[in-house]
Amino acid sequence: DPTLIIHFSRMNRIIKIDTQNLCATLEPYGDYAQLQAEAMTRGLWNGGTPLATTVCKMASQFAFAGLWQTDLKYGLLNRNIISVKMVLPDGEILSTGSRCIPKAGDFWEYGPGPDLMGLQRSGLGTNGIVTEITVKLHAWVGDEALPEIPGGRPSLKHVHDAKYDNPPEPLKYHKLLWVECNDLDTQLIAMREIAHSGVGIGLNATGVYSAFYCSQTQEMTVQRCKEHFFPDWNCYVILANATSDQQIPYEEKVVRQIIDEVGGTFLSEDSKPEVLEALRPWNYDCIRHSNGYRMNRKFYANAWLPVGPLEEAKTTSREWKKALDTFGEIDITDRGGADDTPFVYALQRGHFCLFETDNYPDPVLPDEIKKAQGYGIYGSAVVTKYDLGPQLMAFVNVEPFTTMFPEAGPNAHL
Repeated sequence: DPTLIIHFSRMNRIIKIDTQNLCATLEPYGDYAQLQAEAMTRGLWNGGTPLATTVCKMASQFAFAGLWQTDLKYGLLNRNIISVKMVLPDGEILSTGSRCIPKAGDFWEYGPGPDLMGLQRSGLGTNGIVTEITVKLHAWVGDEALPEIPGGRPSLKHVHDAKYDNPPEPLKYHKLLWVECNDLDTQLIAMREIAHSGVGIGLNATGVYSAFYCSQTQEMTVQRCKEHFFPDWNCYVILANATSDQQIPYEEKVVRQIIDEVGGTFLSEDSKPEVLEALRPWNYDCIRHSNGYRMNRKFYANAWLPVGPLEEAKTTSREWKKALDTFGEIDITDRGGADDTPFVYALQRGHFCLFETDNYPDPVLPDEIKKAQGYGIYGSAVVTKYDLGPQLMAFVNVEPFTTMFPEAGPNAHL
C-alpha cells in the first residue's frame, strides 16, 4: 500500500518554558539536548536522559515509554508528560490533559472524560501524529550548562577516538558509584535495599550494555564480551546534592553500608581501576549524552522489555537462555542477559522495574535477521505462557525507524 512519511525537522522549537508551573512545551522535533540546555539556564531540567543519544525527541519517546537513567526518582518519560496535541488519522486534532478545558491552562495530565492520554501513551505512533508535547520540569542542582569533554566534539571521521568519549570526572553536584556483585541474587538484593532506602536519583544494572556503551569500536565490544571485561553482576547508583552539600556524603554512606551487608565490591582505584576507567563515558552521560553517539553494536533488531518487580530479572534471564538454546546465538552479545545480568532499570523507588535483553544481528545477513525475528516472536509468547509480567514490548524492528523514532533521517548525525 502507498505510504506517506512525514519528517518533522522544521518543527523543532521549544514553544514555552514555564518556570512557575515547572513545565515546557515543545514541537515534535525538539530534543533532549535542546530542552536541557534551555532549562538548565533557568535552574531546571526535565529529570532524565535516555540510554540513547540526546537527539532523541520527547515526542517520539512518548510513543515508546521513554526510559531514563534517573527513573529511580523521576520515573519514565511517560510519567512526566502533562499533555500532547495530536493530529488523528481522520484529521481531527486531539488535545489531552487540562489544556483541553477552556481557560484552565496546561499544567495537569488529566482532563474531563475518559483518559485519552492513557490511550495514546506508549502507542508506538499508531494513533496519530504528535505536534506538541508538554513535559514536566524539575529543579536542577548543577551548573547552568553541562561541561564539555576536553577533547571537544568529534567529526564522523574521528568519532572512534576514545578522547571524545572520556569525561574526566563526574558532574560537580552528582556522583556515580559502581558496584560489582557475586551473582544475580546478590545484585537484586542490593538493588532492592538501595531503592527502598530512598537515596539516589538513579539505579540501574548494565551487564553487557557496558561493553556497548563504553567501547569505541564494534571490535572492542566483541573482545570485551569475550573477556567478560565488565562485571557480569553489577549496578550503578547516581547520587545528587538535591537539597544540601551534605546529601551525597550521607547517601554514599547508606549505599556503602548496604553493599557491605549484602556482599559486594565498589569499583575503585583499589578494585579493578582499569574497569572504572573504561566506564568513564557514564560520568556525564548519566545526565545527558555528551558527544552525540551512544552504543557500538550492530542492527537493533529485537528487544524484550518485560515489566515487574525486581525478581522478574531472574525470569527474564531464564527465558532468554531458553531462546538462546532454541534459536542459537546470533552474536556473542546475545549472551547478555543469559551469562550476566539483563539491563535492569529500577523505577520509582523500586516499586517496579524494566528488564532489557536485545539482539543485534548484522543487517546484511538475512539468516541473522530471521533468528532475531524468532527471538521476538518467542518473547511475545513467553509473556503469557511463563507469566513474565506485563510486557512493555517484544518486537522486531526495521531501521531506520519512522513514526516511532522520527529523528532517523539524513541529518540524524548533526
